[in-house]
Amino acid sequence: MIKTATVALPEETLQEDQFIRKLLADRRRIGRSFPDSLETLFWQSLAERSLHMIRSIATLGVLIYFIVGLITFPSIYLIADQSHRLHDILIWFLMYLNGAVCLATLPVIANIPGLMPHFQRFIVGVSFVGIFFSSFLTMQYEEPRLTQQGGYIVVFVYMLIYFLTGTRPLILWITCLIAGLLPLPLLWLMEVKFDPMLYFYSVIFSNFVGFFVSQSIIGKERISFLQARLLELDKLHSKLMSNELIRLSNEDPLTSLYNRRYFNESIRTEWDRAERSGEPLSLVFVDIDCFKNYNDTYGHLKGDDALIKVAVAMKEQMRRSSDMAARYGGEEFILLLPNTPSSGAQVVANNIMKAIDELKVEHKASLVGQYLTLSIGVATWAGETDMTETQLIAQADLAVYQAKSDGRHRVRIFGQSAEK
Repeated sequence: MIKTATVALPEETLQEDQFIRKLLADRRRIGRSFPDSLETLFWQSLAERSLHMIRSIATLGVLIYFIVGLITFPSIYLIADQSHRLHDILIWFLMYLNGAVCLATLPVIANIPGLMPHFQRFIVGVSFVGIFFSSFLTMQYEEPRLTQQGGYIVVFVYMLIYFLTGTRPLILWITCLIAGLLPLPLLWLMEVKFDPMLYFYSVIFSNFVGFFVSQSIIGKERISFLQARLLELDKLHSKLMSNELIRLSNEDPLTSLYNRRYFNESIRTEWDRAERSGEPLSLVFVDIDCFKNYNDTYGHLKGDDALIKVAVAMKEQMRRSSDMAARYGGEEFILLLPNTPSSGAQVVANNIMKAIDELKVEHKASLVGQYLTLSIGVATWAGETDMTETQLIAQADLAVYQAKSDGRHRVRIFGQSAEK
């Protein structure tokens, strides 16, 4: 098991947390743009909410729009004068078709993953088309009452655009202003007579009102976003703190290896897994030779350095996620190797000893030589039914004792005859 690295709250996250708290304390500043990363996140959240809403109400929206068409058509037929009824019905049909195309485009885009990154661009395009054709066609009714009714529809389109699309109000305002002004030269060229005041209020003035109301709503959305974001950061901080506490409870503070308590929990888990699978389970027990003499000669700070060097050598042998190393106590370490036969564990033990030998850590008080050395014991469970994990640990400990009895600075395999 590879030990989880120390997790700390990133500096940029801490800065974001502090920035949000300052903004919420002084809400006069919230209307301004956030720093780039937070601003982008804010608009993404609004866009995602719009996408979710569009997906969820698409079917209902189609049904409602169809019903609206069934209801409004008879009124168009009855209101329009017989002399220009066909013309007004055609204008109504084109407006209805324009709305249907615009409304149908959004759920199609929302459900195509490849188009989702460009959703905002499509929103702007659909808004332009919706306002342009609604404004242009509304002014072509012959019946004044229908023109007035069309003006209400234009205002309703503005409401949909500003309050439901999750797009920056300034971009929408510019888009809708251009879309609202462009029909004027066309209407003039076509010599269409229309009420300028009606056009101004329904198309131009409504755009300004929608923009300012949207700005006010966006201000409230910013507050909600900051509060939600702060809650996310608090949850992240709590999670990291919890992980840190778990790590500290499982870790030896000096060597950063797992501690004995966590090792005991892990070997029980691996033992159960080995019994189910029948795979071998090996232990490599490491003891530093004459370590008390080392501490007495060089002091405990140097002794701590020596312990850390052994821990590093053991970490380097954890080649798989299932391997784990722990400080068993004092100068004793243990390496747990699931699905590893005795021969494989012996290779690991020899590599650990070789790594320490190559460091040539001076040890004048050693009874073995002039450098720091290790005595290592290896024990392996190979499917014996009358054995427990406690007995396996005891076997590895006995193998270490055998290595020390044979002169230290060597590896011994439990159950095998001594080798030079």
